[in-house]
Amino acid sequence: MRSLLLPYLLAVPALVTAVSARQSHNQPKHTSHEGSSELICHGGTCYPKVFQPTDEFQIVHDDQELPPGLHYRLNLETGLKEAKINVDDGSEAINSVVVLPAQEAESLPSDDHPKQRVPSSDDGAIKPPLSASGDGVTFSESLEIILDASSRSTSDITTALLSLEDLAHEIYWGLQISAPRYVAGLLRLIRSAPDASIRSSSALVLGNALSNNPKALASATSDGHVPLIRSLLSSLEIEKDTSAKARILYALNKAIKSALTRSEFLIGGGMRTLQDLFAQSNAEFMVKTATFLEDNFLNDDMRAESELKAETGVKKQDNIPNRYRPDHVLNDERNFYQPFEDALLNRANQKDLENDDFKSKVFSALSALKRKYPGDEACTPSVDFLAWLGDQADLKGKTLLELEEEGNQLTKLLAVEYRSLFVGSSE
Repeated sequence: MRSLLLPYLLAVPALVTAVSARQSHNQPKHTSHEGSSELICHGGTCYPKVFQPTDEFQIVHDDQELPPGLHYRLNLETGLKEAKINVDDGSEAINSVVVLPAQEAESLPSDDHPKQRVPSSDDGAIKPPLSASGDGVTFSESLEIILDASSRSTSDITTALLSLEDLAHEIYWGLQISAPRYVAGLLRLIRSAPDASIRSSSALVLGNALSNNPKALASATSDGHVPLIRSLLSSLEIEKDTSAKARILYALNKAIKSALTRSEFLIGGGMRTLQDLFAQSNAEFMVKTATFLEDNFLNDDMRAESELKAETGVKKQDNIPNRYRPDHVLNDERNFYQPFEDALLNRANQKDLENDDFKSKVFSALSALKRKYPGDEACTPSVDFLAWLGDQADLKGKTLLELEEEGNQLTKLLAVEYRSLFVGSSE
C-alpha cells in the first residue's frame, strides 16, 4: 500500500514530513495509476478498490479505500462525497473538506436507496441510472410508461409513479423527469387519469422533480407546446379529490419559482383560480393556499426579486386580456383579504377551522397581506375581526413564554406580534 500511495503523498509535500522537499518537487501532479489493478464490481459496474485522485473532483464510493492528503467535497443533503488531490497551501492539515449546498454539487440518491446509486465513469461524470427501484422496474421503463400510459394498466402506472416519487427529489433524476415530453405525460395523467390516486401521484412526481431544481424547471418550460402552468391551473379547477387537489397545488407551488412561470401564473388568472377554490375547499387546501400566497407573493424575503422580474415580464406581454393586466393582477392579490378573514372568523362553522395550526397559518398570510398593503381599502379589518383579534391577543395573565411552553398557542403569539398592523389602520 505504501508504494501505491507514495505519488499522492509526494504531490502534497507539506503533508508528509518523512519526504524531502526536493523529492516532492520532482513528483508530477498526476499519476497514471497503472499499478492499481484491483477492482470492486457491483452489478456490472466496476471501479478501483483504492480511490485514484486527480486534480478534478471524482465521486467517492462507500467501499473504496482512501489515501491521505485529499480535498473532499460533501453534499449534506444528498450524501454525495467527492474528492481530488489536495492543493498545497502550506498548511499542516492532512485532509481538507468543503461542504456545499445541494445545487452546487452533483447529486446521487441517498444511502436509503443503495440500488439507485449512480455509477461514475473514469472522469467522474454521472452516467444514466441502471435501475430506479428494487422491484425490477428501471428508471427508463418508468418514464416510458408515463409516455404511453393509455396502453398500460393502472397497476403498471402506479408502480412506475411510485418508483419515481422519491428519486424525483434528487437533482440528477429530477432533471431527467423534467424533459418536456415526460412533463407532458405527467400533465396528461394529472388532468385525465380515471384513478384519483394516479392523478395525485403524478402531481407529486412532477412537484418533487421541480423542487429546488432550477435546471429542471428550465427544462420543463423549454418547449412552448407543453403549457406547464396553464395545464396545472386547469387541472386544479376541475379536480374533485381533496388529496389530488392538494398535490396539484404542491406541483404548482414548485412550478412558479422562475420569473417566466410566475408571470404565466399571474397572466393566466392563477390568483382568481385560487380565490374561487379557497372558500369551497377543506381546511388542508385552505392552509396550503394561504402558505402558497404568503411564500410566493407576500413574504418580503422571498418575493422581492422574483416579483420585480415577473411584473416586468407581464408588462412586456402583448394581447393580454384586460382582466390579466398588471393592475388587475394586484387587485386579485388583495382580494384574498376577505376570504382569509372569513376563514379565521369561521363563518362556515367548520370544526377543522378551529385548529391552531390552521388559524396560525391563515392569520400569518393575512398579516403578510396587510403588511404589504397597509392602507388599502380592500384590506380594512372588519369590526368582527378586530374583536376576534382582541380575544386572541388577550393572554389572560400568562406570559408569552408560558404560552409558548403550553404549545398549540401560535395564533395567540402571532396576534400579540401583529395586532398593531390591524388596530393602527382601523384607528
